[in-house]
Amino acid sequence: MNIKVCALALSSILAVASLIAIPAEAKKWTVTQRQQALSAEIDRALRGNQLTLKEADGLKRDIIKITNKEQKMRTKNGGKLSYEDDTELEKELNSVSVKLQKKQLEKRVQ
Repeated sequence: MNIKVCALALSSILAVASLIAIPAEAKKWTVTQRQQALSAEIDRALRGNQLTLKEADGLKRDIIKITNKEQKMRTKNGGKLSYEDDTELEKELNSVSVKLQKKQLEKRVQ
């Protein structure tokens, strides 16, 4: 019984310690990684009936436009993205991400 109490106390301490003062770190993704992640999230939402085929196609088209824009930017800049280009693409990806989240939430409310 004493071992059970010690194990319970230790697990409680570890659980509390995991919640205290651990800074949340943002994932540092490239534009390409974000595009792939958003595309995968759209696919999951479509399979989970959180999006219609039409909605998913529209969001995928947005991602394709961003990908094409990225390629043009890279071509103009020797295969690299400038800070300004990266910021612009990130804003556009944020917009697609917000659209996706809104559509998913709309389905939950209905």
